Amino acid sequence: MRIALLTGSFLPVSGGREWKVHFLASEYLKRGHEVVVFASQPPPNFKRVPLQVQPRYELIRGPAPRLGMGRLGIMHWMMSKRILREHCRRPINVMHSHHFGYPTAWGVAVRKQAGIPLVATPSGEDVMTIPELGYGDRLKPRFERLCRTNARHIDVIGSSSRGIQKFIETLNPVGRITDIPNGVDWESFQACRTRSLRNRLQLEDNALLILSVGRNHYVKNFVDGLRAFAESAKQHPGIYYAIVGRNVTALKETAARLRISDRVFLIEQVPMDDMPAIMHSADIFFNPSMIEGFAQVNAQALAAGLPCVITDAPGNVDAADFGGALVVQNRDVPGMSRALVQLVSNPMERFRLADQARQAGRHYAWEAVADRYLRVFETLVRLQPRQH
Repeated sequence: MRIALLTGSFLPVSGGREWKVHFLASEYLKRGHEVVVFASQPPPNFKRVPLQVQPRYELIRGPAPRLGMGRLGIMHWMMSKRILREHCRRPINVMHSHHFGYPTAWGVAVRKQAGIPLVATPSGEDVMTIPELGYGDRLKPRFERLCRTNARHIDVIGSSSRGIQKFIETLNPVGRITDIPNGVDWESFQACRTRSLRNRLQLEDNALLILSVGRNHYVKNFVDGLRAFAESAKQHPGIYYAIVGRNVTALKETAARLRISDRVFLIEQVPMDDMPAIMHSADIFFNPSMIEGFAQVNAQALAAGLPCVITDAPGNVDAADFGGALVVQNRDVPGMSRALVQLVSNPMERFRLADQARQAGRHYAWEAVADRYLRVFETLVRLQPRQH
């Protein structure tokens, strides 16, 4: 098959969606398929960094996004034309869009003209909402209309979590919904325990280190995470908390207000290649998020064999399906603290959950995720595409 992946944001921009597209494209190549990725240029003001990977798939860039191009439909028109032009040069068998907004709209336009089957996978914020917090792209009426229009012209929608599926269903899609989680580069997280992060933080081996990973966004709820850690630290003076991600240093004031600055380390975003060593430097993984599409950092922690404490928030709780995690109520700071203390004070419980985590992590290996998508693609290609 020749598979086209459609994404608005891509490398060298770093994030869950970008790495998902990269790893899926790489897995499809390993199985002998042709892959072409269609992506926008990074914004003009984006600080360019060298690619951390050497992609072997074909990458076709669209125009750099500029103010008004989306609203006027210029970007949509130009990207769909590029996909059609490439299809005329060498036929594309199936398209897979990542993000339910404009990348899916490109695919819908091409599907209408060329009949190429379209699979769409939402990212999270594109379909999920928390109205009371103003979270979610669909709170914008124009984007909501776009999503509803897209939902009428997609063959299959990939849902990475039960939380996402519930929101997809509110769009009344015509195509079927299939449950396929996000993945993890499982092999790279099978390293032995390291002192990588501990050396950086100058921590002794007997110090117990709790780790969170993610950008500092209010839905990640690191403020409550810090509060929960502060309560736990009162009972256990030998524990420390590291948060790694973009703009996390903005949490310094919160840590100071809670009087835990000497126990908390805020580390700005690190290269993806460093994450396995960072995970293997920690003792407990903690994700206090209020909502996720599917948190890839949870899958990474499981693959690294880290016992986890996660909330029951939509898209977050799914990581506990195969064991390896304690689940606490979303936004329940005392509950988060009790779960952390439970693992801190009980080494045998940590070891038990760590064993479960290693086994659970296998379910999220990219090769397993890619195989599930390929089965969907092969079924669509065998069937006569619906014409509209």
